[in-house]
Amino acid sequence: MKKVLLSLMVLGVAACSDNTKQAESPTTTQTTAESTNKPSYRVVSEVSYAPFIMRDENKKISGFEYDLLNAIAAKQGFTLTFEPHTWEGIFDTLDSNRADIISAGLSITEERKQKWSFSDAYFQTSIAALVPDNSPIKSFADLKARKVGFQKGALSEQFAKQFGADLSNSQPSNTSWLRWKSIVSNGNEAIIDDVGPLKYYEKQYPNEKVRIITDDSLPKFDYGFAVRKTDAELLNKLNAGLAQIKQDGTYDRLYQQYFAQ
Repeated sequence: MKKVLLSLMVLGVAACSDNTKQAESPTTTQTTAESTNKPSYRVVSEVSYAPFIMRDENKKISGFEYDLLNAIAAKQGFTLTFEPHTWEGIFDTLDSNRADIISAGLSITEERKQKWSFSDAYFQTSIAALVPDNSPIKSFADLKARKVGFQKGALSEQFAKQFGADLSNSQPSNTSWLRWKSIVSNGNEAIIDDVGPLKYYEKQYPNEKVRIITDDSLPKFDYGFAVRKTDAELLNKLNAGLAQIKQDGTYDRLYQQYFAQ
């Protein structure tokens, strides 16, 4: 669940109208361009990670990472096919050659770098907690012995354990959307997630009385695209394309589109 601290975001995209369907329909593919003369790579993503990558009611994929990868592909002369996947087992798609690129808010960690190669960082974020506005929880230290939503196998689970959350009674979930719903439906006392999706849902649902807790002392995390260690050529293309779109202003334009204050 692929982290300097994000500022409050006013996002230039509409909320997905049916995020539950996003998690339940992992088989739809979306091809961004057609060319018999260009190499094509398969991207597997958790498409309920707004605003980085998401899917609307018509199952059309969009988001900051989606646009970013397509801009890189255009610069480097290749095409992409996107396929949704749940977080669980997403890295297995690389190992079994069912994917060439993994996206969707992947934090670059030393442990992951032992198994896979990561592109240069394209975003930096941090962990945050979300609680009801009237909650007595004021800091991460207050999460001790609380029911805290998290994502299994992701950094949010590590932080839930670090702060002593009551994992035996907590409700883990596979998507940021389901973690968000566990707060508004009183299923958990708090949730831990990357700050980006939490800010997104807070902005999209202003009538829900919630509060985001951040801590500047916690580590920051870089997002990168993951590929197999044997795919050095693809990794070089991703890094070269990322450098090109940063230089020509495309990256800044996309950042403003999705994260402008």
